[in-house]
Amino acid sequence: MAPLPPVERYTRGEFLFFFDNDAVLPAPDTLAHPATDPARHAGFHRLIARNRVWLAYRRLPAPLIPLYPVIWTLLSAARIRSRANLAVWFAGLLEGLKGGHGQRRPMSWGTVLRLTRAGRPPIV
Repeated sequence: MAPLPPVERYTRGEFLFFFDNDAVLPAPDTLAHPATDPARHAGFHRLIARNRVWLAYRRLPAPLIPLYPVIWTLLSAARIRSRANLAVWFAGLLEGLKGGHGQRRPMSWGTVLRLTRAGRPPIV
């Protein structure tokens, strides 16, 4: 068996890469990044609420459209503890209800049934 070629190190800007047997791996010291919570920004809550309404309008069959935002309103009201963040979330919900949904291309009822059988109903 032939010996493995040596590992080569290359830098590109601020990033260091290792090339080893046709695999490109970032240097171990570049993998450590502190985890940050996106919910620390108020815009996060607004955009999440708005996008859920838009998603329901664009992709769900018509009878499921009102059900999806209602379920997520109840879940979010239970999860979000800050009143300020909850107010921002409801502002995003109203923004989503106002419009700007984009083109409507709902999934078929067959897709809804397949997702539900797989344990991933499209309304939760």
